[in-house]
Amino acid sequence: MDPRLLPRRDLRRLVQDMWADPRCNAIAAPALAAALAGNAKSIDRVLVTAYLRHLPTGHPAFPALRDAVALLAERRDWPWRERGREWQLWDERNGPAVLGGVLLDTEDPVSMLRDAGFDGDLIQGAYVREAIAKACAVAQEKQGSEAETCGARLIALVQHYPPAGVDVELIRALLWPWRSEVPGKAYQNRLLDYLLSAFGDPRFKQSRWGALAADANDDTLPGLISLLRRWLTERTVRQFFDVVGLTTNNAEQWAERRAFWEAYLAADLIDEAWFALGNDAEDLIKSKTSDLAGNYGRITGGRQYADPTHSSLIMSIGPLRVAEWSHSGACRFWHQ
Repeated sequence: MDPRLLPRRDLRRLVQDMWADPRCNAIAAPALAAALAGNAKSIDRVLVTAYLRHLPTGHPAFPALRDAVALLAERRDWPWRERGREWQLWDERNGPAVLGGVLLDTEDPVSMLRDAGFDGDLIQGAYVREAIAKACAVAQEKQGSEAETCGARLIALVQHYPPAGVDVELIRALLWPWRSEVPGKAYQNRLLDYLLSAFGDPRFKQSRWGALAADANDDTLPGLISLLRRWLTERTVRQFFDVVGLTTNNAEQWAERRAFWEAYLAADLIDEAWFALGNDAEDLIKSKTSDLAGNYGRITGGRQYADPTHSSLIMSIGPLRVAEWSHSGACRFWHQ
């Protein structure tokens, strides 16, 4: 088939879709030549979007696509001329890094991407995905307040447009800066909430996080997952004493019990923690605070099992499981 003989509509469809179909490899270069020679704005637009959507750098005709798009972007008085120059869009090596760097420098990454021409399904395309991967690599090396700022901007971006294929890079960018220091509490909570909503709680979604660690193809992610679990343990213990304390009548005893278990927490002796709320306790807590977040269990069944106003903190400490109750009752210990 000679692409030069195709009707314009069919040629436009071919140069739009052929990048993901290996059967078209042999005619990709002649199809590009025919599309470029046609000098039709509708086909030029399709070539630009094909380049940005697929960024098929491994395709044998990619150099021809890149050169064609760079040429047609300049030969028209249209937004892609200035966008290509400002963002180095037709430089597949440096362009995504330029875009990724700006993503970390702006307060409004969604509007910035729109200004650069990435709207509609291009937001989910390979070019933006590569730019986010480059941004993640930069954010990973930040520290302190800079790490918080970059992390917050990444979270804001991916919450609007969750990218496919950069999960490992994103997790590493968000957690790597905190291996030896602790972020501010507000940012830490935002980070935890995002990771749990996007990837699930690693205490319960072990297969999902295990698959992510396997995808990382190195030994860095398991350590970051351990860091995440440690943060979740700390937040769970503190939240239990914060919110369940609203249901107790003995403030002095509650403070002593909190100090006792927080000493174990400070010594890094609590491996994991979960809490469960009685139905009445949950309703009472929700009526008094909006701080009840994350995953927690519910105590169900009749009063022969537990009073519905009571709650329990369940901890893993070495070979033991420990259940601390919110009201009167013995603290329970058993082997895990």
